[in-house]
Amino acid sequence: MKNRIMSIVKIPKVSIPVMLLYLIINSLFIVKYTSRIGLNPHSILLVYITLLVLVYITFFFIKERISIRFLRNAFWIVFLITCAGIIYFLITLDPYKLRIDRWSAIHNFIQNLFEGKYPYAAKTHCGGYGSPFPVWHIFHIPFYIMGNVGLGMLFSIIITPFILYKYFKSYLNIFIFMLLLLLSPGFWYEVAVRSDLIYNFIICLLLIVYIYKKRYSIQSHPVAIGIIGGLMLSTRFSIIIPFSIFLLPYFFNSDLKKKINFAITALAVFIATFLPFALWNFNTLFFFKYNPFVLQTRQGSLFEVIIITLLGTYLSIQWKNKLVLCTAYISVCLFCLVSITFTHAILSGAYKINLIESAYDITYFNMSLPFIIFAISGSFIVNPHKAND
Repeated sequence: MKNRIMSIVKIPKVSIPVMLLYLIINSLFIVKYTSRIGLNPHSILLVYITLLVLVYITFFFIKERISIRFLRNAFWIVFLITCAGIIYFLITLDPYKLRIDRWSAIHNFIQNLFEGKYPYAAKTHCGGYGSPFPVWHIFHIPFYIMGNVGLGMLFSIIITPFILYKYFKSYLNIFIFMLLLLLSPGFWYEVAVRSDLIYNFIICLLLIVYIYKKRYSIQSHPVAIGIIGGLMLSTRFSIIIPFSIFLLPYFFNSDLKKKINFAITALAVFIATFLPFALWNFNTLFFFKYNPFVLQTRQGSLFEVIIITLLGTYLSIQWKNKLVLCTAYISVCLFCLVSITFTHAILSGAYKINLIESAYDITYFNMSLPFIIFAISGSFIVNPHKAND
């Protein structure tokens, strides 16, 4: 009897630095949050690193003869465990006992909207105000109606492997993607506190993969790409980093008319998403000291903007139509944004050098995790062939 075997023929060097970023980010979560619950972070970190090494060694020894059937079954096991874990946290954890209010920022916004109250005046269960832009709130309306905005995470994870399979055409790559999610403490932290941050960037990744797969570009589809860009920018400002790195090469290679069409469309769509709220209460939207524009820009400064703009522009012209390289560069840029922001805050005296402090919201590092994991999983290139059992 013959089975198709997946023999790995190439693992590009780009996977090494992104693997390091994966380890750094997840180690930060282990060190910070195991300390808070009284565990020894060094012991837990040692166990975690050992686990990753064992997974890598196991994979290394069987990589020459991995059957498609095995990979398919392994993917489904990991996928179902991940979904079950998300459902478990959604059911068992009382969100009102959490000190993280990203979920209630969305829930209370939609609740106000349905009650005819101004949505951006809604307070979270922790007494703060929500920062997401309108499209991200609209995305969550079906989950609010279903009774739990946290279902946005489950929905995003469910659609992820199916969209990625359309691109990879390989169970190996989507298995690795889901396995790295499953083994990520940063991801499970997001799940436990019902944060929407990481899956905002997962959806961003999926759109980039879809656009690349369909060979859409600013030259061929300037209005369509402008609509997608404008809608995604109306989720979070930081979405501009991955989309800029991905789209700038297409922008530079387009003629002037297409560039203008794209830019005007993206800007018009972005403005249009805020227009109902501006007409509803202009002063609260733009002049309230906790309006979404202030909340989304208060973490950084002009210094970070300049550095990341220069870095992002440079990286955008380096990926040369290789999507794995593009996502690796996006992850580096997002990681650098958070690192530079923290470093600048320390040097300016705003923070003490103490990772455990709540001032360090290390969840922002999770913005880069989907791109890191995609770059790692996408770096494994295989050669299918037949072999006897």
